[in-house]
Amino acid sequence: SKEEIEETVKKMYAVSKDTTEQVLTTNRPNVVLFVMESFTSDLTKAIGGMDGVTPQFDSLANKGVLFTNIYSTGNRTDKGVLGTLAAFPSLGTGNLVKYTNKMQKLPGISQEIVNHGYSTSFFYGGESEFDNYKAFILTHGYQQLIDKHHFKASEMNSKWGAYDGVLFNRQLAEINKLKQPFFTTTLTLTNHEPFEVPGTAKFGSASNPDSFKSTAFYTDSCINDFLSQAKKQSWYKNTLFIFIADHGHILPKMVNEVYMPGRYHVPLLFYGDVIKPEYRGRKFNRVGSQIDLAATLFAQLGMNGKQFTWSKNLLNPYTKAFAFFSWDNGL
Repeated sequence: SKEEIEETVKKMYAVSKDTTEQVLTTNRPNVVLFVMESFTSDLTKAIGGMDGVTPQFDSLANKGVLFTNIYSTGNRTDKGVLGTLAAFPSLGTGNLVKYTNKMQKLPGISQEIVNHGYSTSFFYGGESEFDNYKAFILTHGYQQLIDKHHFKASEMNSKWGAYDGVLFNRQLAEINKLKQPFFTTTLTLTNHEPFEVPGTAKFGSASNPDSFKSTAFYTDSCINDFLSQAKKQSWYKNTLFIFIADHGHILPKMVNEVYMPGRYHVPLLFYGDVIKPEYRGRKFNRVGSQIDLAATLFAQLGMNGKQFTWSKNLLNPYTKAFAFFSWDNGL
């Protein structure tokens, strides 16, 4: 019954104490959020995945706050966008992002944070109108949108648009113009079929798993380049960098069927000089969801996250450990 459903959910989200471990040195950092295409945990040694595919991320994980038991809400980017940015669960075969009148009613991290004096921007090297992302971006507090229409034709070299390295370089240039504090989001795309990279593929391209590892390695190297340049900027020391995948993937191991939790296992990392020294290198192993980023971040910023109904604070030791995911035929 509806009553039983509501009571069950209420118990799942009930906490005996509304508190949080405070891992940041400030509650007004700049925030740079990377939503990374198909960056499944199987790629990252730091969470028990393969060795040598994402060495830069693995290095960062040893210096930041790593959540090792996080699961995406679905198996597509459109579901990952709403799961991460709006803290809304996947609806299986459908997604609210395609229903503009409903999607506009969802809360958004950017929509709330802009009311606290943050500058906001969104970066994507592809077509932002794909799956109606643009409608969400423009109705949820992002003041600037950079997508494929803002790059030169010579920079649009992959099937989906600008390679991640080109995108990150543009983001750096634009961030330097932003008023602080800022909240900026990047949605990467290179680690997507047909798994093309500029230059030499690190693991070759003889098979889909090899190609997938090659594009992941490329994106990983772009992260390193981005941070190397960011460290030279005045805003770096007051910036929290957040890395999360949009969804998991059957590649590269080819073992997790669509109904298996491993298919949805993704990394979540907080990194930057704003991490308190005693928390650098810490791992939090309780089960959580991509949906939980909103409540977790807002607790660190001292902002009210109650509007994110489905999100729980991963750094509150009193929250219950669970994650929800769905696919076309089940949950």
